[in-house]
Amino acid sequence: MRISTGIVAALLGTTMLAGAVSAQQTPAAPAPTMQQKAEAARDFMTLSADGAVAFRTLHMARIAIFEADPVVAKKLLADTRAALAKAKVDSTAFMKAEGDLKAPKGMNAAPGAVSAPAVAWLPIDGQLTLGEDFVATPAKAAAVAEANKHLEKGQRKEAIEKLKLADVNVVFTMALAPLDRTMADVDMAAKFMDEGKYYEANAAMKKAEDGVRYDSVAAIAVPQKAEEKKTQ
Repeated sequence: MRISTGIVAALLGTTMLAGAVSAQQTPAAPAPTMQQKAEAARDFMTLSADGAVAFRTLHMARIAIFEADPVVAKKLLADTRAALAKAKVDSTAFMKAEGDLKAPKGMNAAPGAVSAPAVAWLPIDGQLTLGEDFVATPAKAAAVAEANKHLEKGQRKEAIEKLKLADVNVVFTMALAPLDRTMADVDMAAKFMDEGKYYEANAAMKKAEDGVRYDSVAAIAVPQKAEEKKTQ
């Protein structure tokens, strides 16, 4: 029996998507406020490596259960709890109401989240996409190519700077785990494992995986149209 890998397939695999693909997947981003710009820069540079490890081992624990190997599943679940404990104090989590998350089309947004209070979100993965208004001029195409080279080396700051200099709009989409709810679900899964309730343990771990939400922010926003209107 297979389990869908979902977001855990390439955790921390920040990449640049180009052309029509990103135009279809990423909504146009409005010009951000100063606060939003600061938030985008902070979140972009502070993905939680421990959070990524936690979700990777969590999924592996689910696979171990399906493969009828509870000993390995328990070990992996213990590793998940340890990684989440580290993630809780690694200064990457930030407070935000779920209703304020701006998920791209097709990403999961829970019903009734609009009125929910702010909670701590752990950024476990992220991906860069080109803005919807991207037009591939030779200069911009070259900048995207150079940015991709930086991203392959893990040099996200350098990639952003390269795109900024070329006036290329970029959106950053984060995968976010609700820290407290995730830890509670994983603790419950561990309890079920100790009691030999493997079906219930798997359900609790699935709940933790399904709790991941997405938020998109403008990593770079070039208000070209606004500037053109001013000059006319």
